[in-house]
Amino acid sequence: MYIRPVERATQAAPPVVAPPPGHRRFPLFDSLRALAALGVLVAHAGYVATAIQNTEWGTFVANLSAGVTLFFVISGFLLYRPFVASDLLALERPGPFDFYRRRVLRIVPAYWLALTLLAIYPGLVGVFTGKWPWFYFLGQVYGPDATRVEGISFAWSLNVEVMFYLLLPLYALAMRRATARLEPARRVRVELMALAALAIASVAIRIWDLQGGGGALQVTLATTFLWFALGMGLAVLSAWFERTGARPAAVRLIESRPGLAWVGAAAAYLLLALVVSTDPGQALAYTDGQWLAQHLLAAAVAFLLVLPAVFGDDRGGAPRAVLAFPALAWLGLVSYGLYLWQGGVIAALAEEGVLGWAPDSRFLVLTSITLVVTVTCAALSYYLVERPILRFKYPRRGARQARSAASPATVRAD
Repeated sequence: MYIRPVERATQAAPPVVAPPPGHRRFPLFDSLRALAALGVLVAHAGYVATAIQNTEWGTFVANLSAGVTLFFVISGFLLYRPFVASDLLALERPGPFDFYRRRVLRIVPAYWLALTLLAIYPGLVGVFTGKWPWFYFLGQVYGPDATRVEGISFAWSLNVEVMFYLLLPLYALAMRRATARLEPARRVRVELMALAALAIASVAIRIWDLQGGGGALQVTLATTFLWFALGMGLAVLSAWFERTGARPAAVRLIESRPGLAWVGAAAAYLLLALVVSTDPGQALAYTDGQWLAQHLLAAAVAFLLVLPAVFGDDRGGAPRAVLAFPALAWLGLVSYGLYLWQGGVIAALAEEGVLGWAPDSRFLVLTSITLVVTVTCAALSYYLVERPILRFKYPRRGARQARSAASPATVRAD
């Protein structure tokens, strides 16, 4: 049986980003979360400030919404890797109950706080009505009437994440049973083929929904699973390469020249901005083909961005230097709050007349003030709510095992 070397054991980490006991941590993902949250924030500010609608460069701002895609790829990788690594690397397997408990502690308290306070001011539509259960129990995209655009309107992505959380342990269990008698190498092939098949099916459903389904499924797991599948596939490959020590040429290239991955991401983003654009005054009035292109190209951008954080994350290179920057990593630590509070902050600032302070620079002004206020709210949420609650993320026994397994030689600052 394969036994994981001691030096690859869990690294010390704050509970909010700590992996299950005994499993490896990927610290550069903290900053990737920050990049995702900042991208979404700038896109939202750009829309409210009408930069997206009325400028030639608005398409580059609008497509920063690809930060949502990056969030989904990150979730697919970090949440699925412990399941697949438990078999390939002989580590403790996450139990469904423990997994669900951790997800509830991570998501629900901070979300309820933001939803309630933002419903009081500046006032979120629908929250304090008979439709409140759809918002508080993260089902607004399945609710009646216009619930999907009420409450924290962009929480549709959190609704999708929750559905992914619910199904992931069941998927992992099904794959484990289906591949129980297979040799490890064949199991990996089956895993990758299953993910590819589901991803293709998800894209097919998206195409059908765009063309004839009325768009009702565009903000559900059925049409966004491609993004999760990319992260899950990387999780399978990461665990397999760690088990075997294999380093295919493509992986060696990413390890030694991570800048190539980010150059590829920049090229994919440039193509995204050029293809998924409209004339000034017609923001987001995309064709079905453009919506599909946005889906696929955003996936390419996110996939390429995460590669240096997955393979060779302890090596050098400009992308890893950026991701190791302490301030960016800290923003990643509080990035859930950045996601939750930004929409309400933007709405409050607009209501208070910030857009009129400097009409010719209102995008810059709104974005800057939103960033300062949202970071403050996110920090308060993290230190006063999230961090205290997440101390219960793992049982004390598990925490002691993780600490005893950690090697001082591999613990590095996050």
